[in-house]
Amino acid sequence: MGKLQQELVAQLVALPPNEKLVIGDRLVRALGGDPTPQVTGLPARRGRADGGLDGRVPILIQARMTREKLKRRADGQEWPVPLERSEFSWQAAVAGFNVKLEKTRFERDTLNAFVENLRRETIFAGVIVTAAGLSPDAIAELERHNNHDMDLCSLELADLLAGVVTCGNIRFLSDDLSEQLRVNLREFLATRA
Repeated sequence: MGKLQQELVAQLVALPPNEKLVIGDRLVRALGGDPTPQVTGLPARRGRADGGLDGRVPILIQARMTREKLKRRADGQEWPVPLERSEFSWQAAVAGFNVKLEKTRFERDTLNAFVENLRRETIFAGVIVTAAGLSPDAIAELERHNNHDMDLCSLELADLLAGVVTCGNIRFLSDDLSEQLRVNLREFLATRA
């Protein structure tokens, strides 16, 4: 991450909350997503600092495809038995999105609230974009969730601005992501001038 990206992130963090919401929505749109939260079964959110969904992004996710064959017992009952080899394939899915443009790190409690909101919506992939990164407890919790039934990815805003987008088992469908982010930020800064 370069000095220019760090300075730009520092300027974005210093923005008032209503402008941070605009930046967050532009991030989701640049990734090809919908910034409308669409959370079912909950009252209206009181703000965006609660770990809730800030949008949904179409992705490709690497899924393990295990081939099975049916074994038959003498009594005629069948049960599936996984074959020795399994393959990975990319499948279309939707990821929940959370943006935190604050000076503080993304905490474990906020991460768990985000995961619970994903589960409520039956989404099992999530992307977190932060200005300050994850706390050590949140990193451990993210790894724990990834080792079980979720695919979570944390991206720092400065890395996104530098064009560094690595998300393990998640691929974004949008073309040339870093260029789209730059265009969106330029447009936003031009409207402020």
